[in-house]
Amino acid sequence: MTSVDTQFEDVLSGSPGDLGPFYRQAREESPVFWSEAAEGWIVSRYSDVKSVLADRESFGPLLEGKGTTSIYGRVVLHMDGIEHRRKDAFIAKHIRNRKLLSDSQEHYIRTLCKELVDELPLGDPIDLKSGFTTPIPLIVTAWIMDMEEATGFRTTYDRMVAASSSNQSGDPDILRDGLEAIEELHELITPRLMERRSEPGEDYISTLCKGEYEGAPISDTEILSSSMFLLAAGAETTDRALANLLRILISEPELWIELQTNRDLLLPALAEGLRFCPPVHAINRATKKDASIGNQEIPAGSKVLLLLAAANRDPGMFDEPDRFSLDRFSENAEAQFSANNTVLSFSHDTHFCTGSLLAKLEMTEGMNLLLDTYSRIKWTEDPPEEEGYILRGVRSLPVKLQTN
Repeated sequence: MTSVDTQFEDVLSGSPGDLGPFYRQAREESPVFWSEAAEGWIVSRYSDVKSVLADRESFGPLLEGKGTTSIYGRVVLHMDGIEHRRKDAFIAKHIRNRKLLSDSQEHYIRTLCKELVDELPLGDPIDLKSGFTTPIPLIVTAWIMDMEEATGFRTTYDRMVAASSSNQSGDPDILRDGLEAIEELHELITPRLMERRSEPGEDYISTLCKGEYEGAPISDTEILSSSMFLLAAGAETTDRALANLLRILISEPELWIELQTNRDLLLPALAEGLRFCPPVHAINRATKKDASIGNQEIPAGSKVLLLLAAANRDPGMFDEPDRFSLDRFSENAEAQFSANNTVLSFSHDTHFCTGSLLAKLEMTEGMNLLLDTYSRIKWTEDPPEEEGYILRGVRSLPVKLQTN
């Protein structure tokens, strides 16, 4: 059998296929191993991944090296302590505000989903990803930022994301293209930033323009970085999460019928989708000092790559982890979108994803409308396979839509 570090080189290439067997072998044979390709320590067991995420004294953000997110500039991912809490609150005001989520955002997203479905043809081959799962979070994020023009830059966000955490090999061409994408986004965002400095509104950029930390205003550079990161994160993760789940439901039509007849299973299905086929398979950390993970000593200043998707398949935490189960989280689905989560796809502890509730709302509204509208969704080609790494998902959903 090929060693896990050798197999991991292929995993990093983003090859299509099921990574479950690799994750199982890593957990069982080398739960913490060194990867030359990633230039870091790879961690796969649930208990170890969760411990690293919770240990703020020994582990912090990765600020340099292959796969760092520092290409965005300094964002909340790179902050700790009070600064992280206070600046994360600026974001939370717009994407974790329960009043907005249950009022204007719910109405906007429901209306948007209806408009998108109305444009989908019946009986003809379509790509449900480009026609539905991709535009939902992209348009919603642009609306939150009051930047309708931002919806036209999806490929630019892809290029930027590809050059950050997904560039674990440190490919210089990918990095160069990502930096060019960032320059393009600076040109897009800067005029709106200047407008909001002089005439702030109620949008996200205005909140940052009005914000202060330690008595000083948030700098233009940091606002640009935060805005780019929100556009990329908002558009990328929900799209992949919804598309990956639909891949399973379309391939197993009995699950589609079960969800149509028992909508109480929808939120558990979304939670199970995050566990079984997450949009983000791994995240970076770095050791602040000499530390240990399991029985492995890790020197200070080392890169640590946490395989969230492998942890989510750990049989020590989840029964029959390689099986997709609609009702696995029937008793605690809501918790998977909160800091009380057991599924680690939204991370854990202080860096738990601020946008989890917005993602839940987008996926819930989107899935409810599809379930209400279509009795069956059929593949027009072979079902697509997930691909890519660190972000992983299907490129398209080639289907035909059927109503009753």
